[in-house]
Amino acid sequence: MSWHMNYADRRKRFLSELDGPVLLMAGGVLSRNYPANGFPFRADSTFLYFFERPEAGSAAIFEPTNGTVTLLLPERTVADTLWHGALESFDAVKARQNVDAVLPVEQLEAHAGKYGKLRSLAVADWKATARARKITGEALDFDDAKKVGDGALLELIAKLRLHKGEDELAEIRRLVPITREAHVAAMQHSKPGVSEQFLNGQVEGAFARNGAVPAYSSILSVRGEVLHNHDHRNILKAGDIVLLDAGAEGESGYCNDVTRDWPVGGAFSPEGRDVYDLVLSAELDAISAVKPGVRYRELHLRASRVLTEGLVQMGLLIGSPDGLVESGAHAIFFPHGLGHQLGIDVHDLEAFGDRIHYPFGRTRSSQFGTQYLRMDMDLAAGMVFTIEPGLYFVPAILHSPELRERFKTQVNWATAEKFLTMNDGRGFGGIRIEDDVACTSDGVEVLTAAIPKSRNEVEALAGSA
Repeated sequence: MSWHMNYADRRKRFLSELDGPVLLMAGGVLSRNYPANGFPFRADSTFLYFFERPEAGSAAIFEPTNGTVTLLLPERTVADTLWHGALESFDAVKARQNVDAVLPVEQLEAHAGKYGKLRSLAVADWKATARARKITGEALDFDDAKKVGDGALLELIAKLRLHKGEDELAEIRRLVPITREAHVAAMQHSKPGVSEQFLNGQVEGAFARNGAVPAYSSILSVRGEVLHNHDHRNILKAGDIVLLDAGAEGESGYCNDVTRDWPVGGAFSPEGRDVYDLVLSAELDAISAVKPGVRYRELHLRASRVLTEGLVQMGLLIGSPDGLVESGAHAIFFPHGLGHQLGIDVHDLEAFGDRIHYPFGRTRSSQFGTQYLRMDMDLAAGMVFTIEPGLYFVPAILHSPELRERFKTQVNWATAEKFLTMNDGRGFGGIRIEDDVACTSDGVEVLTAAIPKSRNEVEALAGSA
């Protein structure tokens, strides 16, 4: 499927704001269990932001004084052709990428020495990071957000990547029908006796058929209370609720991130219906408030209040909704943040740490639940992010002596316990509903609106294959 990105314009904007040369590493093929057996190559996201279909092992140097970009690629050998087929010539790559020069990456150290002091970024491939560290003298470490790169460089890259252009929005939209196909296929094949592994095959098959890959390891489980559950070993039975958190990623690196839930057997139980409707109402209410200038934390608190009002009506929380949210009692059932940035990373720019997602003067809360709010930015046109409230019945939380003592008068623990024994002892699980949204100049665009989510829609699709 076709897609187009304005790579040359991005590089030009980057060069115009740099105050010195920068080295970027694409990273290499990461080994699965021995060097010749690697995972599929996926370039570092910042490198992928500036170059179309970059090669494993490549690097680039941006020189703002002369306004030049030099791409460095692995030399072409007979062995490469034998095992991997013929690769593009350097001249062909230079023309396709529209860069000033293409050189062998084997000469990187010698070539980099011509530029004086270089800055760089750490990448997931530790070998590439070590090479950049040796060339630049910077203490780069991908596993430490404080050492991913120079602060000013990170902020410049974030400024470019946070505000999506029309080419980026078009690519995210292009992927939505693929993500929709995956979710609908999983819904339709959800019948008693079917395995989660089979459903995951439907999801990944839909991606592969359409030239996409999973943007992340799909979360598919009847144990929806496990937030990042990648274990697909359960067999579906009537009364289960399937939670699927999955999104397609294109060759461009851009992606979707969508969560839907549906009942096995075609209809939610009364409790399932109440929880589903409440989560959906919180999601829709938060989405309706998206516009430039709104603080993302306020969207989180807004969704928290809607959920809390419903939990009070269901007899699970006791007290005034505002007081319950202020104390953090709502996080017994909504123990995570409302969402995150989305783009060429499924959690866009998360590797850069809180310095990007929590602007100066704002810090991450230490309160239970709210501590997992991934960003606290003022929204602006062009930002793309997720809205994903949820309600969960987590045994470890509901059985925690410390939390029971802290919220002993605010949580109806006996009623909450009943949700752990529902469905013949398997428990209720959890429900999360997630969409990808873009903040526009006058409000919001729900990019993933085409993926079924009304209760009537998901009930009708469940098991319909």
